Parts: sequence; structure tokens; C-alpha cells
Amino acid sequence: MRKLLVLLAVMVFATAMAVAHPKIGLILATGGLGDLSFNDQGFKGAMDAATVIAEQYGVTPQAVLDYVEPTSIAEYEGFQLQFADSGDYDVIICIGFDQASALETVAPQYPEQRFVIVDMVVIGDNIASVITNDWESAFLCGVTAGMMTETRRIGFLGGMEIPLIVRFLQGYTQGALWANPDMSEADVVARYVGDWANPTLGAELSREMYNAGVDIIYGAAGKSHLGVFAAAEENPNWWALGTDVDQALTAPEHADVIIASGLKRVDLAVEAEILQVVDGTWEPGIRSYGIATEFGFGTGIAIGPEDINEYVRASASEVEVPCSVIVKLAEAARGIADGSIEIIID
Repeated sequence: MRKLLVLLAVMVFATAMAVAHPKIGLILATGGLGDLSFNDQGFKGAMDAATVIAEQYGVTPQAVLDYVEPTSIAEYEGFQLQFADSGDYDVIICIGFDQASALETVAPQYPEQRFVIVDMVVIGDNIASVITNDWESAFLCGVTAGMMTETRRIGFLGGMEIPLIVRFLQGYTQGALWANPDMSEADVVARYVGDWANPTLGAELSREMYNAGVDIIYGAAGKSHLGVFAAAEENPNWWALGTDVDQALTAPEHADVIIASGLKRVDLAVEAEILQVVDGTWEPGIRSYGIATEFGFGTGIAIGPEDINEYVRASASEVEVPCSVIVKLAEAARGIADGSIEIIID
């Protein structure tokens, strides 16, 4: 009987050890997975961290990471409360600026729970705010559009007309004018979908811009941005620029129209925050990622067939890009890094 009790105790202990691993709670932005951009990048970072943790503890990544895909802003607070109230998670990652209001309400109720919010600043002793210099990658996309446009009119498609997205437009515009002094702000046409998950409307608005003389459109609109690619396929003289990831790689069916993609390494930032929690070095506060930051990484552009430097990376695009464009992009990245190029944002 004593041997049986000892064996049972060992089995219980082993079972406890098997489940006593860090856990991650991930609340995605509305629009969910499949945007081939922002949400997918956040998920990738969380999954990469979960994979590292799983290898350390002998479990599966799925045992480490739980995630939800809200369909409306109204659901954020409920999911944040649900995750925090469970007490199961070492860190809860909130993807998207529009989770800020809910987090301001929820986080103070759970002072021992660590939270990370991506794309917005929320101040709290248990919150890390991760922001990225989006305007840097937008500037590089503007350089590309300014040099490659044949009509001297380029377009921008935003998900919503909010400060975060307006900063994309400002960087894009300044990059185009820096690279092409023959252009003016009036040559950059902007439209807003009002929705992060409506590629049909995104295509309709893109088509309107193309038909008005725009020949290249850059977007920051979540799934709605996919409509830009669909519209560009309708005319051999219409082109597109991707956002956040190399979308010629994630959407290969459109690699023939996607010239380049701005890079926003949300995945690296999310993975870093989670692993800091696990190794005990995590602290609350504001973290800025980008070329002109203390980290020196987080933004860039994917273009052409080869890596040029850490900011100008190879793309799966099938569009032929002149060497002069690549050289100008390398110059622009250096200028952003050393401060000789200042991108002015509101």
C-alpha cells in the first residue's frame, strides 16, 4: 500500500509539473486572423514565444497560448475581464489601439496581472505599451511610390481616419515628396474605408482612386487593404504596396501587383515582451520600436530580390524594381537612422 501511495504521489507531482508552465492570453484586434498583416503578425509573435516556452516545459505551444478573435470593440472589455479573472495567464497581450479604453478600466482591477497593449499607450504599473514608428516604413513606401509612379499621382487607403492611420499617411506623403520633388501633397489621394474587415469596400474605393489617375496605392486598413490588391489586378498599369509584412509572400496570388511592402515587426515586439515575462526581466512602461529608436529595429521595407541591409529586405514580389529605387531606399533608411531625415508627424 505504501508503494502504491508513493507511486500515486509521484504521478500527481509529475502531472503538476507538466502543467505548471507559463501561459499567454492573446486578444486580437477586430478583423481577426487572416488579414495577412497586423493581427497575423501579433499572432505569429505570440506563437513564436509559445513555441520557445513549450520546448522548455515539454508541452505543446497550444497548451501555452490561448487566444480570442473579437468581432467588435464592445467585446474587448469582456474578454480582458475573462482572461484576467481566470488568473491563468502570466501575461495578457492586447492587440490594437482600440483596446485602450477597455484596458484602462480592466487593468486597475487586477494589479498583479501583467498586460501588454500593442499600438497604443496606456499608463499603469502592470501595463507595457508597445508602439512602433509606423511612419518610418510608410516613408519608405512613399519613396518607392514617388519614384515608380508614372502618373505622378499616388493613393492611400486607410481603415479609419484616426491618428494612428493618419501618421501612416503623413510618412507616406513625406517619403514620396522627398524622393520626387516634382510631386506635391495634392498628388497623394487618401480614402478611408471606415472598417478593418471590408475588402469589398476597400476594392471599390481603390478602384475609384485608380480611375481618377492614381497608379500606386499604399494601405493601412487591415483586411480591407486586401481590396487594394484585388482592384490592382484589374489593370496592367495599376500597382499596390503592402503593409506590416511582405504581402507578396503572404498573398502570393497578388505578387504580380505588389511592388513592395512596409515592414512592421509586431511579431518581434510581442515575442520579446512575452519572453521578458518568462525570464523575469519584464517591466511596465512604454516601448518604441523602429529605425530611430533605442532598439534600432521594428520597421523597414520588403522590396527587390535581395536583402540590402537590416531595413531594406528581400521580397517575394514579382514586380521588377529599378536599382535606382533600391539605392534611394537604402539612403532613406540611413537618413532616418542618423537623424538627417526627420519625419514630421502630428
